[in-house]
Amino acid sequence: MANIKDVAKKAGVGIATVSRVINHSGYVKKETREKIERVIRECGYVPNEIARSMTAQKNLIVAFMIPNTTHRFFGELLYHVEMELDHRGYKTMVCSSSEQIEKEISYIDMLKKNRVDSLILLTNNDIEPYLDRRFPLVSFDRRFKGIPCVTSDNYQGGVLAARHLIESGCRHMMFVGDDAQGGKAEVITEVNKRREGFFDELKRQGYPDVVNIEYPLGNYIALPESVHRRIESYAEVDGIFAISDSVAAEVIKNIERRGRLVPEDVKVVGYDGGTSFLNLGKRITSIDQPPKEIASAIGEVIQGYYDNRKTGDRIVPVKLVKGDTT
Repeated sequence: MANIKDVAKKAGVGIATVSRVINHSGYVKKETREKIERVIRECGYVPNEIARSMTAQKNLIVAFMIPNTTHRFFGELLYHVEMELDHRGYKTMVCSSSEQIEKEISYIDMLKKNRVDSLILLTNNDIEPYLDRRFPLVSFDRRFKGIPCVTSDNYQGGVLAARHLIESGCRHMMFVGDDAQGGKAEVITEVNKRREGFFDELKRQGYPDVVNIEYPLGNYIALPESVHRRIESYAEVDGIFAISDSVAAEVIKNIERRGRLVPEDVKVVGYDGGTSFLNLGKRITSIDQPPKEIASAIGEVIQGYYDNRKTGDRIVPVKLVKGDTT
């Protein structure tokens, strides 16, 4: 069986260069890296993972702390993050917190005890006091001081939703979102900017009176009946922007159950991409935040830690994808 010396000899490079390619550490020219990777495949060389982790003081495991996997966008993002990190040579550990702060603190402790090398944070909880900036951390949709944040352009998403509803002929607007992203929020995340962009753009275009419906945090699957009754009480509303596609789907189902039609009577825009709710019989018009591009940005930040490079925030562009609900 080939060893690292065989690979170095055949590639015409030093053992240290092969080691940098295997461990994703340090700079290697693209041509040299590709040559070494080709020789590794030809030789059938398999690195000793235990020896690698002991030598590098790394186990190449990235933990992804996620509130739950039932939210369709979270599931899609998890899939693409795992694919991205695997491409970079890292393993992904899924840490579903069920939004319980105690679980999240235990996952942070795993990083401090070197059981994982880095941690991706996706949380609505107030975990700031438990974070240690000496360790590799990256946050999605949430800003913590001194920690790189990857997010889609939520504010622009709200702007695009407002413009589209106006262009579609809507005159009486409503926003529907959970109270974690509204005025009652204890912790503000980037998702709050969806609402801000929507309200700001409507005000700029002469629509200052927007109905704001907030509901208790955590209702990813079904909205409370009280929320649907509030939505129904605003019979004049003909344009709704929902904070996510899952919320948009719930709103659409209940509007039509009560006798109004989408998009004939009410037009609805969601946020995430609109592809996950075809069981409605129609595709949701949605602000598309591409999970593959977001995963790529997260991967770049993680790679920066391994390469000892400073990394900054990443804002991923969004676009409106017109479906059947506007």
